[in-house]
Amino acid sequence: ALCWGGTLVMVENALDLPTVADEQVRYVSMVPTAAAELLRTGGIPASVRTVNLAGEALPNELAQALYALGTVEKVRNLYGPTEDTSYSTYSLVGRGAEQVLIGTPLANSQAYVLDGQLQPVPVGAAGELYLAGDGLARGYANRPGMTAERFLPCPFGAPGGRMYRTMDRVRRRADAGGELEYLGRTDFQVKVRGFRIELGEIESRLVEHPAVHTAVVLAREDLPGDTRLVAYVAADETVSVDELRAHLSERLPAYMVPAAYVRLEALPQTPNGKVDRKALPAPEGGAFASRGYEAPDGETEEALAQIWAELLGVERVGRNDHFFELGGHSLLATRLVSRIKRDLDAELALVDVFENPELAPMAQLVLDAQLAQFDPEQMAELLAMARAGGVE
Repeated sequence: ALCWGGTLVMVENALDLPTVADEQVRYVSMVPTAAAELLRTGGIPASVRTVNLAGEALPNELAQALYALGTVEKVRNLYGPTEDTSYSTYSLVGRGAEQVLIGTPLANSQAYVLDGQLQPVPVGAAGELYLAGDGLARGYANRPGMTAERFLPCPFGAPGGRMYRTMDRVRRRADAGGELEYLGRTDFQVKVRGFRIELGEIESRLVEHPAVHTAVVLAREDLPGDTRLVAYVAADETVSVDELRAHLSERLPAYMVPAAYVRLEALPQTPNGKVDRKALPAPEGGAFASRGYEAPDGETEEALAQIWAELLGVERVGRNDHFFELGGHSLLATRLVSRIKRDLDAELALVDVFENPELAPMAQLVLDAQLAQFDPEQMAELLAMARAGGVE
């Protein structure tokens, strides 16, 4: 924006975009999950003309819904791994398009679609994407082996050049001006809410537990727009969901700890003996961590529990349950704050959710926020009534 004489407006949270509407923002850049939430809540200012989306796969339904606002003129899909900062290719998603492509390289960048012998594949054939050009990183800090594995000598262009192996499968589309179509990963790496995650690493940590025999981890989207990690384990009946979650929490960062754990007698297999990932069931209520169910106490806790259940896709929520242990994450936390404001007429900050993730303490914050809207005399009267009813 500054290079072109524009004004750059930065917000701490993409979902705060409506608060800067007075700036007449015309161009925004964010991840698709944030754009979907803003679209759902009517939070995209009418001044916005261009939306750039990056960091995650862009569903075509989202792109077309942005056009359907009537004010957005351009939706661009930006692709690029961190190792080729910050974007490598881009595509202008057409209004009414049937598919989202990842496009063509930026200026001073190159994209090669190669086979296993590092030879270019024909247009229309699938291959692995390698990137080169000015955006390429030098490598991984203090990890020479990994650097050598992923940053390779480039056989194309000037001598001494390098290219990065993305491990993404793509193909060039002859019917789309040579734009690249993303086909998936060559490994089991996924990207969830901007974090790049190796599913195999989670699986290896799971089988370190003495009660777990085999394990598979998937990134599932059982709720629209909400991708979650789900672990499937063939394990002893004695092991609990809470135990498995605690085991991983001690060994992995929080964003890699699955939200749900499904115990099976044996993992389903295909006829050739591989795990049949498509046959793995959606997680149900018992697959999520629980702290021992205790029914919500009072109208505020009951109303908040209902909001949690709808956002998290679980059957019931107890007063001791933990928002993030039930599958919550930062984006759902922002939606929770919005729902509390809309349904319970109470203003909570996002940090309140992180500092008070259990239902009962959060409900008390909601009650305090509701009472704070009254003048001191009214509040004193209401507090006296509440305490008389046994509420502290």
